[in-house]
Amino acid sequence: MKYLLIIFFYSSAYASGDHSAGGKVDLKPWSAITEHSELDGFKMTKKAQENLGVTFTSLTGIGPWKIPKTSLLKIKHSSAVFRRWDGWITIILVKVLEEGEDYFKISSVDLESNDEIAASGVQFLRMTEADLNSDTVDACSH
Repeated sequence: MKYLLIIFFYSSAYASGDHSAGGKVDLKPWSAITEHSELDGFKMTKKAQENLGVTFTSLTGIGPWKIPKTSLLKIKHSSAVFRRWDGWITIILVKVLEEGEDYFKISSVDLESNDEIAASGVQFLRMTEADLNSDTVDACSH
């Protein structure tokens, strides 16, 4: 069911959008994504987050932080998490210091106490981020 929601999610975001060079995305009022910025990331409706099982947890203390294994995103030779701040969801590079049975211990100069990081639904956030920031769209609806 979640994969069907993703298809609708992308179709809604890109229906009659501008797919020209520069990667501008024409977001529609019914889109699951309400705002997008290459610098700040994107904002996603609460309903979309619920439907995709995206949840967040707050970091406490000065770090390094223990995070659930489900929070870590691996991209080639890098590791990252998704941070939500003021509604904006963005990818943050992290350094993995330790791996436990159900956690990673991480550090990052871009994270601080009380930042919210995605605890679940990370794969859907990654698909969204990659699609919004790509110069081409592989599955246009027009």
